[in-house]
Amino acid sequence: MALASLGLWLGFPSDAPSMPLLALLYPAGLALLSRHAQSWRSALLWGWAAGIPGHFAALYWLALPLSQVGGLPLPAAVPLALLVCCGLSIQCGVFTLFCWRFWQPRLLSSGIAMGLAWHLAEHGFAWAFGFPWLPLAGALAAQPLLVQTAGFAGAFLTSGFWAMAAILAAGSLLGGGLRSAALGGGLALALAGYGWHALSADPFVAEPTGPGSFPVLMVEGNIDQNQKWGEAYQKSTVDAYTGLTEAAVAEARARGGADSQDLGQGLIVWPETAMPFDVARSRHAARIQACVIACAMPLVTGMPGVEVTRQGQRVYNRAQLISAEGYPAGHYDKEHLVPFGEYVPPFLNWDFLAPLLQEVGAYTPGRSVAPLRSGSLVMGTLVCYEGIFPWLAQARIAQGANLLLDISNDGWFGATPAPRQHLYLTSLRCIEQRRWLVRGTNTGISAVVDAKGRTAFAGGQFKAQALWARARTESAASPFAAAYPFIPPLSCALLGLLLWRQYRKTERHASAE
Repeated sequence: MALASLGLWLGFPSDAPSMPLLALLYPAGLALLSRHAQSWRSALLWGWAAGIPGHFAALYWLALPLSQVGGLPLPAAVPLALLVCCGLSIQCGVFTLFCWRFWQPRLLSSGIAMGLAWHLAEHGFAWAFGFPWLPLAGALAAQPLLVQTAGFAGAFLTSGFWAMAAILAAGSLLGGGLRSAALGGGLALALAGYGWHALSADPFVAEPTGPGSFPVLMVEGNIDQNQKWGEAYQKSTVDAYTGLTEAAVAEARARGGADSQDLGQGLIVWPETAMPFDVARSRHAARIQACVIACAMPLVTGMPGVEVTRQGQRVYNRAQLISAEGYPAGHYDKEHLVPFGEYVPPFLNWDFLAPLLQEVGAYTPGRSVAPLRSGSLVMGTLVCYEGIFPWLAQARIAQGANLLLDISNDGWFGATPAPRQHLYLTSLRCIEQRRWLVRGTNTGISAVVDAKGRTAFAGGQFKAQALWARARTESAASPFAAAYPFIPPLSCALLGLLLWRQYRKTERHASAE
């Protein structure tokens, strides 16, 4: 049980020094645990129990917004965070049960089947729970060389490949011998070798130039989450963002040189809900418009978008594009909302959870999800944790996006591993879709990530600052984008075939005896 929890804790970014490859202890530990179970019930229970400490060690920060933003006492917030971890750990129990029933360490095909099962479990639980925060590939993404197979297989199947390698190697302890260890190690080397080849074929360029490249200014207001919604703080929030932006653009122009010559083709990014009001309906609209006109660059800012209908007022978590001339030029409304942060599920609509929604109240899922267009930029927009869902980025690229844009507010989580975990998870979308990512945040980590998942630029945290970087548009489709609809059903079919052959082989051996 300890191996699986250690893999979750030390493999994923945490307060302890993280070592991504240690995350392989997670699937290997669950598989080994299954061999000690005496029944399907004990396999399910032990796997579930093994996952809880590791999940909580990696996700303890879930208690912070409940306490610091929601106003719950920390002793009450911790059990709620633990409850979430208990729910996520069901995947561990289900996988351990599957290994108990089907894993035969001496069979190569059985190890392959367990890797496919891991892939399908990650994919299925991502859909079912809506919070795929700890996929195996998310730990390995800290080393982009290890996850380049996501470019044709996706992050979840890449997790399956690595789980397959770990379980094959673990099988050497249970009768598989050197053959099993060699197969597991060989697969791991093959995955890393492919990663080296993929990265070598596309040399890393931190500041791209030439066609398709453009400057980007990411502004971090570092605004306190508990103050920003108060009307008395609106002017100071606007002043903070416009002041940082204008100063940074003026400084770039004063420097001159090549970096300042294409500012007009660039982009300014303010983070999720940077403006805690609907800009078009606010008395501060003129100040923001003047800032954009003075900078002569388009701006994307997060804000609540308000629409009044016959049924009442609807509020959206919106990314608003303002053209370089100062006019609204399109918006994206977040479609995948965060439970408790943006809405409270009806069956948990308890009064004490209401403060988490702060001044806005419950958001409405978005319907305006087309890419934002500014000149040659076609931005597939993701708000906050939408970046952890492969199918959302897939939909943006299918609509023609040549760049991924993620605006987020990780200020909820303080000085915890959450912002690093979030960045690595979102960077997987770059590899899957072969698109650069521009990520703007309130308190960090703002970043630019290239189409291979390599961090071209990353800012600091908890400082009001304006950060210049460069990014590039890409238009070629990735193999994963074409294969995506077929990967889960093909994995199901192959898994079924392998298990059927394993069953037939077991039947023949039983008959021979």
